[in-house]
Amino acid sequence: MHKLLLICLILFSLLACKNVHTSQTDANVYDLPQIKDSGELVVLTLYSSTSYFIYRGQEMGFQYELSEQFARSLGLKLRVEVAKNIPELVSKLKDGKGDMIAYSLPVTKRMKDSLTYCGLEVITHQVIVQQNNQKADPLKDVTQLIGKDVYVKPGKYYDRLVNLDKELGGGIKIHKVTNDSITVEDLIIQVADGKIQYTVCDNDLAKLNSTYYHNINIKLSVSFDQRASWAVRKDCPLLAKAANDWYKKNNDFS
Repeated sequence: MHKLLLICLILFSLLACKNVHTSQTDANVYDLPQIKDSGELVVLTLYSSTSYFIYRGQEMGFQYELSEQFARSLGLKLRVEVAKNIPELVSKLKDGKGDMIAYSLPVTKRMKDSLTYCGLEVITHQVIVQQNNQKADPLKDVTQLIGKDVYVKPGKYYDRLVNLDKELGGGIKIHKVTNDSITVEDLIIQVADGKIQYTVCDNDLAKLNSTYYHNINIKLSVSFDQRASWAVRKDCPLLAKAANDWYKKNNDFS
C-alpha cells in the first residue's frame, strides 16, 4: 500500500514538473527567435506614397524600404500586410497578424500601455491643406477655420480638429470622411482640384504631395510637433531591441 502511494506521488510530481515546463516553453511567446525560425518578418503599414504602395507591380515606399533593410539585417524575408487605418494597425498587431507596425505611429501615453515603441522615430505635425487661390488669401491663422468646411479622415486628424474646435469655442464645420476607399491623399487631390476647400494631414505627406500639386498651400499648422515611431507588442522585447539597435546604426536616413 505504501509502495503504491509512493509511486503515485512520484508520478504526480513528474506530471506537475512537466506542466510547469510546458507553461514556460509553450506559452504564446512570439518574439525575435520565433520570427527568425519562421524565416520572415511581417510588418503592418498603411497604403500611401509616404509609407507603402505598389507601382507597376513593384513594392515601394519609404516605410517599405526601411522595413526591408531591417528585415535583411536580421536575415529575414519581408512580408507586408496593409491596414485601412491606425486603429486597425494596432488591432492587427495585438491579434498577432503582424510582428511590427512599420508606420509613423503617434507616440501617446495610452498607446504606451499596450505597445512598445521602437526603431524608426520621426517628429511630425499636422497642417491644413488648402489651395493657393488668387481670389482669396489662404488661411494664416487657425481662428480663420471658424465657419469653414474641413474634410478629414477618422483618427488623429479628426480628433485634433475636434479638440481645436473646442479650443476655439466651436464653429469649424468638420466633415468626417468614413469611406474606406477614400484616403488622405485622395482628399489632398480633391483640395488641389477645388472639389473641397480644406483637409488635414501630416506635414511630411503634405510636403510630398505639394511637389505634385503646386497649387496647394501647407503652411498653416494645426498641432504641435509630435513624436511618431514604429511599434511592437509588449511581449516582444527582443524584437524591439533589435529595431532600436538597427536604427541607431542607420539613423542617417531620417
